[in-house]
Amino acid sequence: MTDASLPALIFDCDGVLIDSEYLASRVESELARELGLTLGIDEAHELFLGKTVDGVLDAIAARAGKRPTTAWVYNWAFATAHAFLRELKSVDGVGVAVETLRRRGHPMAVASQSPLARVQLSLQVAGLAGQFGDHIYVTTMVARPKPAPDIYLLAAERLGTAPANCIVIEDSPAGAAAALGAGMRVIGYAPGKAFDAMRASGVQVIRAMDELISAIEEKGDRSIFRSGK
Repeated sequence: MTDASLPALIFDCDGVLIDSEYLASRVESELARELGLTLGIDEAHELFLGKTVDGVLDAIAARAGKRPTTAWVYNWAFATAHAFLRELKSVDGVGVAVETLRRRGHPMAVASQSPLARVQLSLQVAGLAGQFGDHIYVTTMVARPKPAPDIYLLAAERLGTAPANCIVIEDSPAGAAAALGAGMRVIGYAPGKAFDAMRASGVQVIRAMDELISAIEEKGDRSIFRSGK
């Protein structure tokens, strides 16, 4: 049972719940060669992070001079799915944190830029599907993707709570901007190079998921930064 007196928690998916960023970027790096592009895994990650499918295709078109074919997109989807089925894991420590928070009664949802089928597969493979029930929302359900606040406002509405009662856990500045624009508190998860960029977006930042529960429990200034040390 959820407890309406507790803040609702809305999680981004890729990079927050599932450790998908390297896998997805590796697939994109490999398939980009078919388009005549040479992208390292890190470069693919930086280029495509936080983008919708259309955003990725637009970025590729800007580099390659033309938009990928439907066949390429089809292969991309299946190659990503195969990589996820073989190798995908949840972000270290997030399973315990989410289970603890669910047991406490926090209303919880997922709000992602990725296609619904990919999010559902990812959560299933990572063993997290049962934690959120039907509260899985993606940007094809709203008019505008992140950094617009639409997806987070939809999640709050479906959870039956006010935006001011929501805490969003994000790993990208664009996602943080979306949540701030919705009037929500944001906890940025940045275990690596993204720490400074997340902190510059003006949100509370953690480096590890074992800090999440204590960060949620913090009161007072929402812009305070955690060192993660």
